Amino acid sequence: MKKILLINCNQYTLPYPVFPLGLTFLFNSLVKKGFDVKLHDVLFEEDSVQCVIEQFSPDYIGLSLRNIDDVKVDSTRYFIPEVVKLIEAIRSVSTAPIILGGSGFSLFPMELMNLTGADFGLCGEAEVSLPMLLDILNISDRSLIEKEFTTTPGLVYKGKQGPVQNEYEREIYAQNDKIEYPRELVTRYLDASSMVNIQTQRGCPFSCCYCSYPVIEGKTVRFRPAEAVVDEIESLSRAGARYFYIVDSVFNINRNHVVSFCEEIIRRKITVSWSCFLRPAGMTFDLMELMARAGLKHIEFGSDSLCDEILHNYTKGFTFDDILQSSELARKANIHYAHFLIPGGPGEREDTLQTTFRNSLFLKKTVLFPFIGMKI
Repeated sequence: MKKILLINCNQYTLPYPVFPLGLTFLFNSLVKKGFDVKLHDVLFEEDSVQCVIEQFSPDYIGLSLRNIDDVKVDSTRYFIPEVVKLIEAIRSVSTAPIILGGSGFSLFPMELMNLTGADFGLCGEAEVSLPMLLDILNISDRSLIEKEFTTTPGLVYKGKQGPVQNEYEREIYAQNDKIEYPRELVTRYLDASSMVNIQTQRGCPFSCCYCSYPVIEGKTVRFRPAEAVVDEIESLSRAGARYFYIVDSVFNINRNHVVSFCEEIIRRKITVSWSCFLRPAGMTFDLMELMARAGLKHIEFGSDSLCDEILHNYTKGFTFDDILQSSELARKANIHYAHFLIPGGPGEREDTLQTTFRNSLFLKKTVLFPFIGMKI
């Protein structure tokens, strides 16, 4: 049985440590394929990565890069130097192939291959492509291996003239089965942040001018069955989880999907609390009230601006009236809510900022999170 060590590289803890959901999906996929898989989280593990490698002796090593930096315009912290040092530590004790992946890698695959010196990289969803790559690396005939490289979707590998990136479909995979969360990992993140992440869908059909979700997950939405997701919630509840964060780019892309998820929780009489990202458009009180009955406690609206002209420039597809109506629906349903704002994007001026400031006064009992400027 081949061994693979999966490493969560994310050490950023503001505002709280983020559960490595992508690695959890990968863990399940590889175990089903018959691999001996070990997870190593650099944030919590007391043993160094060198000690873990010497004890486990992995045949392959995968590194998940969640972000490139912290997106703070005034005091940016870049995470790639930390990854480079981690790879240097790995190289000092192992000759196993190093494979990069994760959302951060998918944004800048060629650059990160050059910067880190990794052996391989995988863009996009790797539940299918990573087992494919590992099977290829197990082939003894070198000429056959190189031929297979060219057909592996999303693979980045070292060609004769430098890194080569294969095309891939950004909508190739939907996890329909229940996911088993590693118990030790769950315990650590519950102790650190009191909540666990859940994913109910992948892909985003919207066209916000700055957003990287369509690059990472694609624009075609794939919904996971409500039964499988609620199975995970039940299992995690037995492990001590009481609060869940739905990490979908936008939870309310499809009304029927939201209804089926909430009704499944209510049908099973599960008492849990959860939060999610919502698009402040197309909401109705009956839907908001249903989410509240299913345990929704806090909404983070991706509003971005409170000025219609800027909302148009950002290609948001809704207006301030939609934002105000959605806010009032949440307030009447006794759900806490906040709005993320991105002042300083395309077309922003002093007068449009003043419009946002004035309109903010109409939003009752809310919190505003402004992040200055857009990264290009």
